[in-house]
Amino acid sequence: MPNLQLLIVDDEAKMLRALQRALAGWSGEESVQWEIATAESASEALARMETIPTDVVLSDIRLAGEDGVQLLQEIKQSWPETEVVLMTAFATVESAVEAMKAGARDYLIKPFKMEELKRRLAAVEEMVLLRRENRQLRTELARSQGLEQLIGQSAAVDDLRATIRKVAATDTTILLRGESGTGKDLAARAIHYASPRAKRPFVTATCSAIPESLLESDLFGHVKGAFTGATEKRVGRFEMAEGGTLFLDEIGDMTPGTQVKLLRVLQHGEFERVGSSQTQKANVRIIAATNRDLEQAIQEGKFREDLFYRLNVVSITLPPLRQHPEDVRLLAERLTERISLRRGLPRRSLSPALLERMERHDWPGNVRELENALEYALVMGESDPLEPGDLPGYLLRPSEEPVLPSGQAPSSLDLEANERQLILQALEQAEGNQTLAAKLLGITRRALGYRRARYGI
Repeated sequence: MPNLQLLIVDDEAKMLRALQRALAGWSGEESVQWEIATAESASEALARMETIPTDVVLSDIRLAGEDGVQLLQEIKQSWPETEVVLMTAFATVESAVEAMKAGARDYLIKPFKMEELKRRLAAVEEMVLLRRENRQLRTELARSQGLEQLIGQSAAVDDLRATIRKVAATDTTILLRGESGTGKDLAARAIHYASPRAKRPFVTATCSAIPESLLESDLFGHVKGAFTGATEKRVGRFEMAEGGTLFLDEIGDMTPGTQVKLLRVLQHGEFERVGSSQTQKANVRIIAATNRDLEQAIQEGKFREDLFYRLNVVSITLPPLRQHPEDVRLLAERLTERISLRRGLPRRSLSPALLERMERHDWPGNVRELENALEYALVMGESDPLEPGDLPGYLLRPSEEPVLPSGQAPSSLDLEANERQLILQALEQAEGNQTLAAKLLGITRRALGYRRARYGI
């Protein structure tokens, strides 16, 4: 049951007692418990708030020798999320406007009925609980998308996390480099959620395979009538990311025209919507990512050198999985849990043989390939724990393939045809014994049965 702290401030002891009695044991929601304290002066109220966090303050405007509006201003300066409800017997339009401008949540005129006070406090309670819930959600989001997502215990991953912690505290433009599937998007999110901009938006824009006109509109927005089909104004991703982070993925594929406009944003912090001459300011942090060799692209005239130096203020290269194979086991176990949860699949463990097989693979597609292989195993496999035979067939490395009578490697790169051929050869060598054939192939008998049915064997 959540508790809310209410502090009542009034210089009339009789009024304090009446309010305390009326609100004792009351709450707007059954699941909420109010804890009530009192203070007879602004100074007493502020002293108490220094030691005990307070959610709501209910204060008279006229206190002995003190001003309730000034108390409100001091509260909002030191505790901006504390809600304040003011009471007064000398109401004027001017005093009400002054109170609301100073940050009061509500305004009550004495004398008032206790039921009216409870109704007003119930609305404030809802606001406080919503803010508390949003704060918890932001914390969970930061945890779910932050450094915890960079899984690994190797020196390579430890160094990556240390670098991210260092650069996250600044507003420096960052270029993430590395092979496809190494997790550049995860690193970008980790930087954002570890930065002072964490409470603001994280927006992703993919720069590849989009026509120049559409990419410019996507990034900078457009005005109505800017081009055929522009029937209404569109807000671009720079505006969506205001105050936060814009992640430009696959920056190496950006067209030359858009490169010029991006360079202007980086140089001057301003841009125009497509079809507009009105300049807009861009308060965003840029994180770019690429798996291309930008230096080579510069030599080939495909990427602007001046833009490269603007982006390459801090360059972070994410290590390919083959350079830290000691993390494969931990990655596989964590990814299996996530995939099961995300896809609504039964949770299953991974056998030592499967983990060993995974550790021997080079993973040219890096973590993305590992995740795809595990999802295949969870969907197609039937054993628990999952065995090597539940993995995609291509993970059966040539050095681990059974020595079959033909003595010939498959002549085609057709995965299904090769897998069917291997099953036929294994059954031939095992003289139809399915248990022995499954053993030759390094899979379970159930997995062999599934594959026989799949290929009509």
